[in-house]
Amino acid sequence: MAGAKEVTLLTGFLGAGKTTLLNGIIAEKTEVRFAVIENEIGAENIDAELIVNTALPISELQNGCLCCSLSEDIFEVLNQLWDQRESWDHLIIEATGIADPANIAHPFLTNSNVRKGFLLKRVICVVDAELVEDQLREIPESISQIAFSDIILINKIEQVSPMYIIGLEQLLRRLNPFAVILSKPQSGFNVNTLFTYERFDGELQVAVEPTGASKRFSLVPGKPVKARSGLLFSSHIRHDHSDIETIVLNYREPFDLSHLQHRVNVFLILQSAGVYRIKGILNVKGYSDKMVLQTVGKSVAVHPGKTWETGEIKESKIVIIGKNLKVEAFDKMFKASLI
Repeated sequence: MAGAKEVTLLTGFLGAGKTTLLNGIIAEKTEVRFAVIENEIGAENIDAELIVNTALPISELQNGCLCCSLSEDIFEVLNQLWDQRESWDHLIIEATGIADPANIAHPFLTNSNVRKGFLLKRVICVVDAELVEDQLREIPESISQIAFSDIILINKIEQVSPMYIIGLEQLLRRLNPFAVILSKPQSGFNVNTLFTYERFDGELQVAVEPTGASKRFSLVPGKPVKARSGLLFSSHIRHDHSDIETIVLNYREPFDLSHLQHRVNVFLILQSAGVYRIKGILNVKGYSDKMVLQTVGKSVAVHPGKTWETGEIKESKIVIIGKNLKVEAFDKMFKASLI
């Protein structure tokens, strides 16, 4: 959006290395004038004191997690930063380690006034290579952080074996098929790599094979899913992490956008318990661009993505991440909005 300032949201569980990465970005990208929003639980925010370049415009949100005390404080801070917009180029928000990034991203994706001035370009999740599997089993917030991110950066890779990293990358890709997975060594990592990726810049990263019949792909034995009209194929992966599941649905027919938004909104309000994330690239009637759908808390946001290329097959791809997911129920919901 012309005139809007770019925003990067930095998330990741406690101790993953977010502030260290932030310092690295500031130190290496000297051509960019960053503004920073720092958040921590409690009245004393020590993270702001850990930022190397104290000449930066740094805003602190104290006495509560950003995702909980968002409404008034964040708008006040954004208004202040907008008044100072000539002094900075790019905003980075470092969320507290237990924040759900969907709640933080909510105003940037759903509030028209915020979108005029601030463009959320990417959500980066830093994960601790040694601890992330345990966190996925025990901490729901870590699942939300990974599920919502556009870039997942595996940190502290020296603490585990190269073979373990390969398996971890595969696990994270199954959890979030839309995300770019990167590994960060202690030395030799170019932070500029992070800024070459933007939201929804790629296609699905999960390996699924479209066939004439729908299939269930699972880490545990499962019976085939019966093919249904409208559904090209689905994959359904159950993970060995707190019953996390990932469903991928694919449709060829175009969607009626207003009908789809209504159906998904009703679902989020009434039935979304256990669903961490819905995200999709849609073929919508009347639009020449791919439309990007994503759930943001209890809301749904839809905006234009890339233009369909000449000769490209217009297929909708939708990913649902959560627990106790039922392929048939989600298929029924989406299929009802096909034209």
